[in-house]
Amino acid sequence: MEYINKTVFINYLNCPTLAWLTKRNKIPKLTGLNNDFLIYESKNIRQKAWQLFNDSVVVHKSEDIDVFLQTKDLIANRKIYGICNALFTAEGYYIKADILKRTDKNSWHLFEVKSGSKCKEKYTNDIAFTAMVLSKANVNVSQYSILHLSNDYRLNMQIDSIFKEVDLTEKVNLKLMEFFSISDQMLKDVNSQEMPVPYLKRRCKNCLVFDVCMGKNVKNHIFDLPRLSIPAVEELIALKVDTIDKVPDDFELTPMQQIVKNSVLTNTTYVSDTLKDELNNIKQPYYYLDFESVTTIMPLYPDVAPHTQILTQFSLDKADNVGNILNHYEYIADHTKDCRREIAIHLIESLKQDGSIITYSNSERISILKLADLFEDLRESLNKIAVRIVDLELILKKNYYDVNFHGRSSIKKVLPILIPKETYSDLEIGDGGDAAASFAFIAKGMYDKDQIAQTKKNLLKYCAKDTAAMIYIHQFLINVAKNSLYKGF
Repeated sequence: MEYINKTVFINYLNCPTLAWLTKRNKIPKLTGLNNDFLIYESKNIRQKAWQLFNDSVVVHKSEDIDVFLQTKDLIANRKIYGICNALFTAEGYYIKADILKRTDKNSWHLFEVKSGSKCKEKYTNDIAFTAMVLSKANVNVSQYSILHLSNDYRLNMQIDSIFKEVDLTEKVNLKLMEFFSISDQMLKDVNSQEMPVPYLKRRCKNCLVFDVCMGKNVKNHIFDLPRLSIPAVEELIALKVDTIDKVPDDFELTPMQQIVKNSVLTNTTYVSDTLKDELNNIKQPYYYLDFESVTTIMPLYPDVAPHTQILTQFSLDKADNVGNILNHYEYIADHTKDCRREIAIHLIESLKQDGSIITYSNSERISILKLADLFEDLRESLNKIAVRIVDLELILKKNYYDVNFHGRSSIKKVLPILIPKETYSDLEIGDGGDAAASFAFIAKGMYDKDQIAQTKKNLLKYCAKDTAAMIYIHQFLINVAKNSLYKGF
């Protein structure tokens, strides 16, 4: 018998169709180094939580032992005061309970372990599902709590400093009533041979199966309108509007959304009358700057809080004219220590002269301002760097739109559209998530000497590709401004 797990159930709350597909493994699986590192960290966090309950028994999967019977025996054994990783099935459902602590002879306290630094609303649904299955399995639970990471934790502190406990008993008991009321219908719908009929809703926007479900064969979907608010999405759905061409003329849109709509309606590329002026405001020499960083659940270095973003490298190209690179600077951190100060110093040294610093997005400016807050003696120099930054992505969004962007403006989305021969496909590391995970694996001591050397080479190539991409896009926009007439609406 195939049991319904938490992922299927939670997906059902959002979309019965998604739950039906999830049960049949028809959802694209997350892959790549970034996903691998997330799995590694999640396991690590859970195991650290188990250490807080050192009088508990950990249930391990085994080919020789039926883990469900093992869990049942442990529940029945009055001498067992705690169970970690307990597994249960009941009435078609399956759960893995992180920690069960006996409160008296007939009752238990359920703890769910979370890697977030605060208690999120969605955690109530997670623990309520586990509570429902425990109840169906006739396990009496009287208290429900979340253990989430403490922002006060620092590397090498005692294990009891890692987590904060939040009691969710009252919220879970209320949610349990709702879950019990839908559990039978949910089983019926998900186990049906017929897939539940999908319908458009705001959650469809970021769904992994959108392109083969509600977005299939739909050209210029309303989700192509950039930064469309939740109320706006819900209003358009209520009006039965699913494509941009159907958006009413009197429907309020932002200037950027209106640009996208007009481009779709006219099937033309938008070029503003201010593009040339904005490009002329960029001062020579040009510095093209890109950062890479890593954010881990557990801190990599002393005196760093969980979930802290740590800059790990930068790539910097200096040019007197677009395409004429005078110098290339690059830096990658020593993975054994926090090198943010060294990065700040290298940036100051490399960016002493006048000239605009071109980035793609505002994240580099934010990172530099954070460095300024962190190092008081470097603050003035770093703040002077920050005010020289020009966001090339913002210039693009305000002044140029190709319908093939589909409302996106990320560098990896627009580059192959503007310059088709330029892609990231030839790189060993081709996106920011995998770049961060690669560095994290190195810092965790999980790569040998040769792997470290090769990975750092790959990371430098990836970061350098981002600065090169900015140069290509800058040159493209200059050519557009020089060679085309104003094509605004």
